[in-house]
Amino acid sequence: MPLQSAKQRMIKNLKNEDERVQITGYVRELVEEEQFVLDDDTGKIGVDIKNIDFKFKENDLINVIGNLVKEDDEIKMFKAEIIQDKNQLNFEYYKKLYELKKKYG
Repeated sequence: MPLQSAKQRMIKNLKNEDERVQITGYVRELVEEEQFVLDDDTGKIGVDIKNIDFKFKENDLINVIGNLVKEDDEIKMFKAEIIQDKNQLNFEYYKKLYELKKKYG
């Protein structure tokens, strides 16, 4: 079964109907070995990394692709499938481009 494409989102723009998304942001608080907090300057979300070989540290810029975990139709967490290093990305330009794409399609 082919994987559903991941919609590019900022945390503030996550929707309840979203399932598979990709979010670029900073690794913030590491919570034990199975979770961390992702911060994209619009919000924060917990990321489950139980099945991921996680080699990043706090303040690294990364892109996370995975599925949203919901409880009672409320987004609770993000379950990572793929994590990419984005430390070389100009994040300010990325956010501006995201907003332009959202506005103009």
